[in-house]
Amino acid sequence: MKVTLDRQPFNEFWANCMLNQAYSIAVSAHPSYRYAAYLNIHRYYPWSAATDQQFRYPTIDTLYYLDDWTKFPLTGVIKWIEPGHFRDKEKFIDEIKEVLDGGRNLSVNVDLFYWLPGSMAWKKFHWYHYSLFNGYDNERSSFYVIDDTLAGYSEHEVPEDRLRKAFKNSEYNINKNYNGPAYYIYNLHPTIKPYELNLSEVVDNAERLTRELDDFSMEGMWQVDSSPDKYSAHITYALIGINIICNRHIANEGLIRTLREQKQINVTLYESLKDQLEMICDGWHAIKQSFVTHKFQRDREIALAEKLFAMEKTFWRTLASGV
Repeated sequence: MKVTLDRQPFNEFWANCMLNQAYSIAVSAHPSYRYAAYLNIHRYYPWSAATDQQFRYPTIDTLYYLDDWTKFPLTGVIKWIEPGHFRDKEKFIDEIKEVLDGGRNLSVNVDLFYWLPGSMAWKKFHWYHYSLFNGYDNERSSFYVIDDTLAGYSEHEVPEDRLRKAFKNSEYNINKNYNGPAYYIYNLHPTIKPYELNLSEVVDNAERLTRELDDFSMEGMWQVDSSPDKYSAHITYALIGINIICNRHIANEGLIRTLREQKQINVTLYESLKDQLEMICDGWHAIKQSFVTHKFQRDREIALAEKLFAMEKTFWRTLASGV
């Protein structure tokens, strides 16, 4: 027997594992929620590496989805995200099938070291996250999950044995101090309210981002240790942050394009914003390439990042003042 929820991966851009799975669920339920994914409710954030708290790098965080779901733009489709624990860890496979049989959206804590071949962490890093399940096939003894690898965000088939190992070694099972659940269930509203992009909300966030970028500092960022035991991990973490920034600018392009398509901004403003955004994107891709090719020069990349933040302030200021 094969069961599928027919959720389509939201792979227009990458935010993080929890957000992309929430967008996948929401956009599959109603296509208007792709516009909610574009909404500029993000902020720049100085992140510390999971395996080395001394290494800090810039990335982007999204507001509300962790601390105030009522303000998050997916509330019209996802009623609440319900944490849960398996009744019997030895029979967790059966419980996953039970949830999927009920047509409910389930995300389970796993160790990425054992999870998906071709991912950044596969057989390299014991990183932990929640993976979205999209169905199962009893005849093949496998599950279908929506998750990311280096090839992108898509559906993957996971053999049952691999699932057992990845869950057994998950943070939920090995870290006694971990307070998170074994899984989350995304509970949907019985009637889905279409999403409408609100220009005033976009402008409010543009003004907030302008203020926050004034205060954001690159001090202490990207201090890559050249020692063999740290260099590779530091480069990897830096690239994770840069990749999220690059992807957010893909979302920004979707945001201004949608505002123009919906005639919420005029052609002149759209063209100005588009030209500014292209230059910002080119700059971040140049920084990304310096890390990928190991030609990274900290002072040079820091200076370019600070220039790009100044350009982005102008971008958001142009949007806020031009409507």
